[in-house]
Amino acid sequence: MREFIGSLLGILVSILATSCCIAPTLFVVFGVSVGSLSFLSILEPYRWHFLTVAYLTVRYSFYRLYLKKWIETKILKKSTCICEEPNLAQKISRGTTWIALILLIVATFYPYVLEKIYGG
Repeated sequence: MREFIGSLLGILVSILATSCCIAPTLFVVFGVSVGSLSFLSILEPYRWHFLTVAYLTVRYSFYRLYLKKWIETKILKKSTCICEEPNLAQKISRGTTWIALILLIVATFYPYVLEKIYGG
């Protein structure tokens, strides 16, 4: 459950990190005026803080989902059955963690790609 909360927090913080850039771009693509979205520019100075928190939460989720069991079985030699199927909650947690990682990568590089596209 902790890894699911960590991955959801990673998704939320990734969206916050790119809210200054993605929302106006999406509205421009669909032909809507974005003058009212100028208030999102106040989040730009905090972008790197948001990204740091997002990377830490996604890292924690990956540790809890994948690395912790591997360390327990391979390094600490605990006898647990690796062959057991993951339950539904663990599958959902893994899916949201991978979605959070993809959104985080997009959030990290989106302003630079947008600058190359528009030549700004």
